[in-house]
This record gives sequence, structure tokens and C-alpha cells, in this order.
Amino acid sequence: MHLRVRKNKGEKIRKRLIGEDALDERMEVERDNRYLYFPLKKRVQYPDTRIVERAGVEKDARPKSLKESLSGTLSSGDLEYVPSSFDVIGDIAILEIPAKLEGKKEIVAKSLLKTFRNINVVAAKETRVSSEYRIRHVEVIAGERRTKTLHREHGCIYRLDVESAYFSPRLSAERLRVAKKVKKDERVLVMFAGVGPYAVLIAKKINPKEVIAVELNPDAVRYMGINVSLNRVNVEVIEGDVRVETPKLGRFNRIIMPLPKDAGDFLDVALPALKKDGVVHFYDFSHSREESIKKVRSLTEKLGYGIKVLDAVKCGSYNPSLNRICVDFKIDDHLE
Repeated sequence: MHLRVRKNKGEKIRKRLIGEDALDERMEVERDNRYLYFPLKKRVQYPDTRIVERAGVEKDARPKSLKESLSGTLSSGDLEYVPSSFDVIGDIAILEIPAKLEGKKEIVAKSLLKTFRNINVVAAKETRVSSEYRIRHVEVIAGERRTKTLHREHGCIYRLDVESAYFSPRLSAERLRVAKKVKKDERVLVMFAGVGPYAVLIAKKINPKEVIAVELNPDAVRYMGINVSLNRVNVEVIEGDVRVETPKLGRFNRIIMPLPKDAGDFLDVALPALKKDGVVHFYDFSHSREESIKKVRSLTEKLGYGIKVLDAVKCGSYNPSLNRICVDFKIDDHLE
């Protein structure tokens, strides 16, 4: 039994049905071009509505979170250690398994597969990201036995191997923020470019004068080349050390430095490559925006540059005490 309601009156009627405990919330509200069909617990009648019979569609009763899916399977003590969040890259979920749950990681992983239909592989982080190539080893603990996937983001597609090239889906919104700041006539340099998420997105959304992406990890470079082709964008992909390659490339209107742990070690290369009024997007791990701004000012002053900070944006966290911060700045003057 459903109540047929014109769409323009749907919200008003929905609230009334809830208030009268007449809406059957186990069933989906259905719709067509003109009407909404509210499933009913009991017969009601309002002006300009009509009772109709429909088969109805039951709501998906699956749990809404990993912890909820494990309720009744794990003890209350173990449930406290179940991760509240995890990364999803393509159809691969990557979990950090606490030591307390190490012996039950397969139970956790299989429950995650059942709960989220978009996930076909569950992997556990085995190590932190290494320094040179920014990669981490993972252990596949449930689902298909693979680490390669296809990730979609902001209309772009990225092929990658989560074990051989660094990629963070948590930076999706930040990548779009930076891309929207790029102008058509700019030359853009992406340092530490990985599999190309900044470079490809900028080239696809903005298509500026030139986008050059430099990456040291040969596996990431190979995937970046694939992703440039998949997205049909114009990006010059360079395999090599940014310290060696950047001085060969001329000057840029915008330089992106998405290496929070070590970007400060490369400012001496980036700043000479910046055009007048050019912008640097400098990534850092710190406790606050103010701390990152202070760090950037200190580093640039030591190199003989004064800067103008345009923005400082929190774009995620490294751990409970450290945030990922992007400081957008331009050179204000050269210090004596």
C-alpha cells in the first residue's frame, strides 16, 4: 500500500507521514515522472493524494559501516579496534589492521567485502610509505588476489598498482582545488608526480599552455604514461630526479610540490624555476596552518627569498596529531 503524491508536495507529505507514524521506512520511496509513492504502515488520506497498490522495494538492509557489519561476530572489546575509515582506490580497500586484530584480519576483511559492493579486493598495509619511491608493501587478505586497479576521480581514470606506486584518494578534493586555480596561459610543473593525478586532472579540466610532470619511480612513470593516454591529455612525462631535471625545463607559472615530508629539501630547485608572480603549492605535515606558514617562511628566507602567502589549506591528516597542509605562496622579493 502506497500513497501517491505529486512531487512538488513530496517533502511536506513525507514529514506528515513520519509525524503520524504512517511511513513504512523499511521500504523505498518510489517515483516516476510526476509522482512520489510513499510506502505506508497504515491507511491515511490527504487532499490531492491517492492510495495505490504497488509491489514495493525493500531498502538495502546491509550494515552502514565495517564496525556495524562485525557486530555480533567480534567481541565488544575487539570492536573498539575496528578501523573507522579506510582508503578505497578503484575497487581495492586498503586497511590498517591494529595489532589487537592481527589474528582476526581475515574476518574483518571478508566482512568488508560483504558490506561494500564496490570493493573486490581487501589489502592490509604492511609498511609505511618508503622515502625514495613512496611505495608501501601490502598484503591481500580477502577477495581477488591482485594489487592493480582502475581508479576514477573527477572525470579522469587512473590505472595503477597500489603496491608499486603511491596514490592517495584522500587528496581528491585538494587536487581539484589546485586544478581550478590554473589559468589557460600557464606553464605548470608537477614535481613528485606519481601516476599523474595532479598533472592529468589539470590537463583535462584546464588544458593550460603546458603541463610537465617529473617522477623518480619508474613504475609510477610507466603508469603515468598510460594514464596520459587513457585520458587523452597533453602532459610531458619525465622520469628522473626533480633536482636534476627541473633546471633543464625553464620557468613556470605554477609549481606543485606534493611531497609533504621532504618538499622543503627541494625549494632551492623550485624557486629559481618560478616565473615572476608564479605560484608554488607546497605540501607539509604539521600541527597547524600557522606552523606550516612559519616553516615555509623560514625555509625561503634561508634561500634569500621573501614570500607572500596566498592561502594555507588543511587537506587531510598524516596521523592524529599531524595534518597535511598546503601553503600556496608566491615570491614577494629577493632578500639582501
